[in-house]
Amino acid sequence: MEPFMNKIAKYNIGDLVIHKRIRYRAIVIDVDPIFQASGKYNPRATQHEFATRNPWYRLLVDDSSQITYVEECQLLPDTSQEPINNPNIDDYLIKNKGSYQKTIPSH
Repeated sequence: MEPFMNKIAKYNIGDLVIHKRIRYRAIVIDVDPIFQASGKYNPRATQHEFATRNPWYRLLVDDSSQITYVEECQLLPDTSQEPINNPNIDDYLIKNKGSYQKTIPSH
């Protein structure tokens, strides 16, 4: 069994996070158990160890229209509960009873 198959994602869709190094706030819109982005964006993507060591997250960045793709070890929980200001948020999430949920049911 591959090592990544036992990984459990620390964050869920709708969770608020902070990037450890860059310190931006964001919200999780997708979770991948292993690296799924194209190698042309990150040459290390073809390195097996890099691609399988942690879950990866697609994030909507606060006060921006940016969407990022970040490895779990680079994230911290954001307990502020402040809303995320990103023009793309309604494409991915809906706010329900103070928390965010996916707009389209999982398949």
